[in-house]
Amino acid sequence: MKRRKDEGRNISTLTPTLPLNRGREPIERKSFLLPVEGEGGRRPDEGRYPVIVFIVVLLLSGNAVAATPHFALSLSSAETAALAYSPRLKAAAEQIAASRDRADSQRALLIPRLTLDGSYKYVTEVPEMRGTAYGAHRNTSIGPTLTWTLWDQGALYKGWRSQLSLVQSQKDAEALARNQILLGSRLAYFQVQLALEQVRLIGDFMNLAESQYQDIRKRLSAGSASRVDALSAHQEVLSRRKDFRQAQADLASALHELLTLTGNTTSYDLSRVVDGRVASSLPAYTGSPTLLLELDPLSPCPVELAAAAKRDFDAVHPQLRMYSDQAEANRLSAKSLSAGRWPKILLSGRSSYDYPNGPVLETVQQNAVSLSASVPLFEASKTQRETDEQNRRAAAAEATRQQSFDELRRDWFKARDQYGALRDQEALDRESVSETGEISRLKYLMYKEGGLTFLEVENANLKALQSKVTAALTQAQMLIRLATLDSLSAHR
Repeated sequence: MKRRKDEGRNISTLTPTLPLNRGREPIERKSFLLPVEGEGGRRPDEGRYPVIVFIVVLLLSGNAVAATPHFALSLSSAETAALAYSPRLKAAAEQIAASRDRADSQRALLIPRLTLDGSYKYVTEVPEMRGTAYGAHRNTSIGPTLTWTLWDQGALYKGWRSQLSLVQSQKDAEALARNQILLGSRLAYFQVQLALEQVRLIGDFMNLAESQYQDIRKRLSAGSASRVDALSAHQEVLSRRKDFRQAQADLASALHELLTLTGNTTSYDLSRVVDGRVASSLPAYTGSPTLLLELDPLSPCPVELAAAAKRDFDAVHPQLRMYSDQAEANRLSAKSLSAGRWPKILLSGRSSYDYPNGPVLETVQQNAVSLSASVPLFEASKTQRETDEQNRRAAAAEATRQQSFDELRRDWFKARDQYGALRDQEALDRESVSETGEISRLKYLMYKEGGLTFLEVENANLKALQSKVTAALTQAQMLIRLATLDSLSAHR
């Protein structure tokens, strides 16, 4: 928050350009014009204009606030909306369904398979012997066929178990996505809370700076204040106005992020968002608000988050379970592939209507049972390579799980230690806010008595503002650390 020096300007050139409200300049300029003495030292209508203008501005401001769109959002509502909207969660649900369908299809290979088979064949030459034909030009067959893998060294069963582990891994991925979306919505909400609090605090100090500036103008007219003091006071007003607009821009940016996460597609004008609870008390020259925003207060902390500070690290975090299940799926897949090196026995049975019945030109019902076995003798190490691939993927998943465990536990320790430090800072912030506010008030009284310059008052005001903003930042950081702890701690 930088202050610009403009001591080269005099009060006579400064006063007509006061940026009270650019949209209502004809009215507001009159209310802050320097008093012009007429005959007898006072004009007949002097003293009535400021009152009338104040009432008009108040009425206009009240109507503008009443017509401004209002948007209220609690933390729990933001969490619910983010979880309900998230495309990532919907994609995770589809991934689970796809993996479950794959597992079900793999399970179907474990049970006998029944099919209806039919064939038709026409041949031009029919073998004959001694004038007797052995067969017919037209050959047909139709009937059900039953096939079953009688023995495969457990290859199909382990393949099915591998698919089940992948389904569980997808469920862990969905739980992880839910955890991260919940954390993301909370962090976005806290950022908006902090930005909104900064808008409110700067608005309060903007009112204070404006009040002191008006007081100094009266003292300047009475000859008890210098032109430098008036210019310095006006610079203070300008600085607070710039801070207020920057805070509104930061609030709009944070609010866009939160609205996107919660799937809110309403086209709000976020150019001049203000706190709905204090909108009517803001100076008119801040412009008409485009949106009145109401959120949960920064303090006290939500109960469900406060409990996170007492919970332990979650050693079975969804991210860790996801990698463990992936490793298990790869190991089972490797065993399934390795079983392909052993003999496989297939059993099949068929009952069909065939035509012709050998040399007899008639349709006959034929029943058959067959047993076949196969074993690979040479395949250029294909099965072994595929088995090694899955074993290495399992080892990679285990290593990734260990890396994730180290990082998650590190983040949990960091969040816990930072939260402890922030709790101590919160107590110091409360003391600092109380003292800097009192110093600011006392220094202004001392200035009015001639004991201090206005520059010292300005510095005291700035420190008071900084202490309040710092206190709000500390509270927001505490909420962020608690949300992080909640996402990493065990909920049992």
